[in-house]
Amino acid sequence: MAKTLSLITIFFLLMTGAWALGHEPHEPKAKEVTLIGEVIDTVCYVSHESRGSEHASCARACAEQGISLGILEEKTGKVYISMPVDHTNPNAKLMNFIAQRVKVTGTVFSRGGLTGIYIKKIEPAAK
Repeated sequence: MAKTLSLITIFFLLMTGAWALGHEPHEPKAKEVTLIGEVIDTVCYVSHESRGSEHASCARACAEQGISLGILEEKTGKVYISMPVDHTNPNAKLMNFIAQRVKVTGTVFSRGGLTGIYIKKIEPAAK
């Protein structure tokens, strides 16, 4: 009985370790950038160009329903989707900045026509 219990314990520990290794946070191999733009809800922006303070309550409701938030870069008009490579909630760092002008530092990566940013730092942008 003790031998069986020991084998089960060892098996459990090995499986837990294998799972943890497979789900560890990983950084994309890309360059860190800083950009300035507005936090938008991506569905309303793409489907009917809604943004700005008059759209803030709708954007918040959309984000609470699971719609991805993103950053509309001022300089280029490019949209960056929040993509946390650490597998956390993609909207968490942006919720307090909906419809606001922000300065974001993070890692940008693209694939298949989609561009995302792993946000490391976000703060209100100077006017």
